[in-house]
Amino acid sequence: MESVGHIVTGVLDEKGWRQKVLEKMAVELFAEVVGEPLSHHTIAERFQNGTLYVRARSPQWILELHFLEARVIARINGRLRQPIVQKIRSSVTTPPGMTKSKLKNDWEDPTFPAAKKQENLEKKIPVNDAAAIRGREIAGEIEDEEMRDVMARLIASVMRANEEREKERKTEK
Repeated sequence: MESVGHIVTGVLDEKGWRQKVLEKMAVELFAEVVGEPLSHHTIAERFQNGTLYVRARSPQWILELHFLEARVIARINGRLRQPIVQKIRSSVTTPPGMTKSKLKNDWEDPTFPAAKKQENLEKKIPVNDAAAIRGREIAGEIEDEEMRDVMARLIASVMRANEEREKERKTEK
């Protein structure tokens, strides 16, 4: 009998989802890898072409992340067991009509969201749609509970995105 890991890997490879899942996992793992207090002042927003894009509350947190960049990249890649993240780009949102050079040193982004709670993330994701059920089935035998939940959510997310793309293609025709 094949191990669950081989089955999941096979499905991800067969559907072409492996890279997308790893990219989403890199974004999701960021807060856990950097730990507190950095996770309360930075948000991984997206991943593109080997670069993890992070938004920071203030320039001080960008500097802090810059000092820890190599360690954060190594930890994320270690968790993913592949060298997915090559670099981290961080930014802070400046107020409309203001340039970065005119900001005070202790300025903080007033639009920066409060720290996300895990419960809020789980409530936003449908837990009983077909994609979620299938994601739980595929990841069901993974022993590590946290990894099983992450994989199930990621598989479901990718399935939903593919369903949306299919709907868009059908409406374009």
